[in-house]
Amino acid sequence: MLDCLSFLTAAICHDLGHDGYTNGFHVNAVTPRAIDSNDVSVQEHYHAAELFRILTKKQNNFVEDLSKDEYKIFRKRIIGLIMATDMSHHAEAVSKINGTVSEFDISDGKNVEKLTEGQNESELFKTQQFIMETALHCCDISQQTREFGIAKEWTYLLFEEFFMQGDLEL
Repeated sequence: MLDCLSFLTAAICHDLGHDGYTNGFHVNAVTPRAIDSNDVSVQEHYHAAELFRILTKKQNNFVEDLSKDEYKIFRKRIIGLIMATDMSHHAEAVSKINGTVSEFDISDGKNVEKLTEGQNESELFKTQQFIMETALHCCDISQQTREFGIAKEWTYLLFEEFFMQGDLEL
């Protein structure tokens, strides 16, 4: 249940407060977001931090009944999940997925159970985190898999963001 709550919360909030600019733009412009994140996964650090700032307000804290240990897991999961949406890690993520699929001979739904066989609690946490991060990253970049009209609309919205950013960079 806690993993599901973590995943859904991260999915909903992974672009919380996104300002329409890339991480690279923030780094090059030395914006407050870049400074706060030390130029690393600028937007993703902002989204995660903003979520937890919101949760500090009593009226927004829907996880207040979690134990201290559950809250630590919830927070760790969410931060990792949101960081996994940083496109600068895409090639590394694909390589890791391909390596995992190859290592365990996963194909057509077979051998998936091998992912967790013989793992201790710490290893199991990491494997579960990897699976959730992969799923969220796939969802985040899935616009091209939608019906053409919707994919086209999202593409033009992205173009608009990039052109606005380009105008500022001139």
